[in-house]
Amino acid sequence: MIFTTHDTSLLGTMMGEEVLKRDQVWFVEKDTSGASELYPLSDFKPRKGENAERRYLRGSYGAVPFLDVDDFVSAAKGEQ
Repeated sequence: MIFTTHDTSLLGTMMGEEVLKRDQVWFVEKDTSGASELYPLSDFKPRKGENAERRYLRGSYGAVPFLDVDDFVSAAKGEQ
């Protein structure tokens, strides 16, 4: 099964167990030309017990959403 989410808590643990295993997590990052690159969390060789959610939110794995405020406001107003 493949799904996408912006729920970073899935990178954490629940009752001491990983919600998703490191080889089950993939990131997508767009380059400046708009092309997407797909890469797994396991490429970063995270240590067992490492807080992947915190590291992701700090930008350690890339794929952090960039939101241009002006574009967001225009989209929210229905202006394209």
